[in-house]
Amino acid sequence: MIKFFKRIWKAIANFFKKLKPGEVAWKGANKAIATTAAIIWILGSAMMFVIQPSTYFGIVMVVLGLIIAFLMGLSGILARLLIKSMNKGLFWVIPGVFFLMSFVFGAGSLSWKFPVFVIVFAGALGAGLFTLTKPSRSNNTLLQKIVAIGGSLVGIAGLVWGLIWLMDTGFKPEVEHINAAQKSDYKPAHIQLANPNEPGDYDVEYLTYGSGKDKHRDEFGKDVAIVTDSIDGSRLLGNWKGTTGKLRTWYWGFDDEALPINGRVWYPKGDGPFPIALIVHGNHSMFDYSDGGYEYLGKLLASQGIITVSVDENFINSGWTDFIGSGLSQENDARGWLLLEHLRYWRKWNQTDGGIFNAKVDFENVAVMGHSRGGEAAAVAGFFNRLTYYPDNAKQKFDFNFNIKAVVAIAPVDGQYRPANIPTPLENVNYLVIHGSNDGDVQSFAGLRQYERVEFTDSSDYFKSAVYVYGANHGQFNTSWGNRDSGFPFGSLLNVDALMPMEDQLTIGKTYISAFLQTTLQGKKGYQPLFKDYRAGEDWLPETIYLNQYQASDWKVVVDFEEDLNLLTTSSGGTIETENLTVWKEKIVGMKWGNRGTRAAYIGWDSLAYEADTARYRINFAEDIAANVMTFELSEAKGSTYPDKSRDKKKKEAEEKAKEESEADNNTNSDEVESEEEESDKNQNNESEGDNEDDKDEKDEEDEEEKKKAPEPIDFSITFTDNQGQQSTIKLSDYSYLQRQLSVDVLKNTELQSTGRSEAVYNTFFVDLAKLKEVNPAFDSSAIKAVEFVFDQIKKGVIILDKVAVH
Repeated sequence: MIKFFKRIWKAIANFFKKLKPGEVAWKGANKAIATTAAIIWILGSAMMFVIQPSTYFGIVMVVLGLIIAFLMGLSGILARLLIKSMNKGLFWVIPGVFFLMSFVFGAGSLSWKFPVFVIVFAGALGAGLFTLTKPSRSNNTLLQKIVAIGGSLVGIAGLVWGLIWLMDTGFKPEVEHINAAQKSDYKPAHIQLANPNEPGDYDVEYLTYGSGKDKHRDEFGKDVAIVTDSIDGSRLLGNWKGTTGKLRTWYWGFDDEALPINGRVWYPKGDGPFPIALIVHGNHSMFDYSDGGYEYLGKLLASQGIITVSVDENFINSGWTDFIGSGLSQENDARGWLLLEHLRYWRKWNQTDGGIFNAKVDFENVAVMGHSRGGEAAAVAGFFNRLTYYPDNAKQKFDFNFNIKAVVAIAPVDGQYRPANIPTPLENVNYLVIHGSNDGDVQSFAGLRQYERVEFTDSSDYFKSAVYVYGANHGQFNTSWGNRDSGFPFGSLLNVDALMPMEDQLTIGKTYISAFLQTTLQGKKGYQPLFKDYRAGEDWLPETIYLNQYQASDWKVVVDFEEDLNLLTTSSGGTIETENLTVWKEKIVGMKWGNRGTRAAYIGWDSLAYEADTARYRINFAEDIAANVMTFELSEAKGSTYPDKSRDKKKKEAEEKAKEESEADNNTNSDEVESEEEESDKNQNNESEGDNEDDKDEKDEEDEEEKKKAPEPIDFSITFTDNQGQQSTIKLSDYSYLQRQLSVDVLKNTELQSTGRSEAVYNTFFVDLAKLKEVNPAFDSSAIKAVEFVFDQIKKGVIILDKVAVH
């Protein structure tokens, strides 16, 4: 039988051998392919570059294309010769190495740089060692031995350097930013309440609830205090299927139709009722459980009289099993829905006679919180809470309707879930979002998009606040995640040395979250100034730079740049006037990732453009403003302060040249005799030019020194005009200077960073309108007709102006 198959195989091989093209056929094919391609190129390129544009200059492109094609062919021949000279074993090794090494660093340029690095240095080391140690080494010439030793040393040095670089924790910022708020003489009154990051008066008790069947954690297995039933989440988790779904089910012992309700509870010892706050983690390895990382918050809030629950959703996190298939994705709707399902159990327990939590929960004061994907999930929960049906499938009914007063998002993502393919709306809740400048996971302040979408439509008292923290990262808000915002190997690329200590970051989280919940759930309004200006609570906070954005439900926005594309009009019917600006446009505000979903005015000035004139931007209100406070949202914008500098320079040079030619024509009949005095003047001018060269060198040195210094914060004047023409002028720095954008190096090697080093984050500036009379007693602060930004304090800059509001 074997001989039979061998004969068949031989017959097939002989048949195809006869069909193999000969040398003549190969030559004919080569010439035909080349000729055909050349004809197509000549005709096509001639049409594109010569005939259609009607210019013979296009012939250059036609010829250049043929030359490039020839050079590429030549490089192909050289590559073939190189490959023929290589050892066959490398053709077994290199593809596998590229697959394995690119899998380790499978993102960005490292997906090919790392394999090349391993091949070059490991190859040099191996080639050298084998050459020096194999029995055939006696046949090596002196030159071969020197090359082998050199290759070994290069290979060892490269591999050791690579290992050291991976283990290195990074570097501190070369230039520390100037804290704009601290530079100002103004300091708001410090809040006279208890430090919100210190324990309160209640003793704290702890328990867990869950299925009682958890395979990996006793706290949700045999040690649970309250046993819960499972729920069906299959309509919201569409990807729990296939091989990855089976592996997930095998590990956890359940599938998407039987999700557990597991939670850790820290609660105050006492009769209650107490407000309740739930917090949920984000995506992390499902084998490295995340829910215990908020114990620091749970203990603190419980001591202050707030029941706190850390919700377990590790079973919908990612894991190595997802590499086999697609894994779960766009699951943040399920994360938010699970928060509400937990609250449903709490409502039941609150009404169960004799239960641990009977009448202990104040369901008039409920908060949902989340971190990372959990941050978006908290907003989704706030949105789902008032719906009757799941927006993407009406077969999934909702009947929650909890009195959720507060939503907290810690370094959230945004847009991972989009109900009906639109961004998640959220209304009539208090909202707090916190983000760190050095976040190595969610590198852009994505929560600002949700912040912009929080709307206040009823008459209740709400506010929203965004806090940006210089030096904070993603993971240090969870004690089990730590200072590496990615697992190995990506975590080894992060610039950890640039981060603030974890203890400081936890303190910031405790301060802001505790103050927010005490304000919104317990009615302690005295903490509210902390969200307008961190300086109102700076004794409680670690020293760093904070940017505060704030808006309350009783504010009236008079300018927001959303109305149209006319630069001369405002959303409330007012008008815009400008003078001597070098940048003036309105556009959507960009971020490191995408945009923040709102439009604003970009305003720039540069004294080089108008040396004798001051740049101004004036807003004329449609109606006289009568209010106590006016606010502006401001940020520095990156970009040129004088985009037309080259254009204006060429125009000026052309005008000067025309003037010189005109003067030359008028003096054609004059004698050109140079006196000794003129010669002396000429020599003096030459010497002066030499001095100018020295001055230029000194200026270059000064510029280099300036680059090593942090730029000074931005300041400008603000002039208010009343309806009688009286004016009152203050400086922005009377409240605070404007912070320069916070540039950070998230990665140790900036060339590997795919996003920008900074992004525009607003600070909200407050102007007490009553104090304008202190500048000009004749000024009527109850009838403000216009506000004008006068850029007279620094020589150049570009700012972003958004939402002018009064209240």
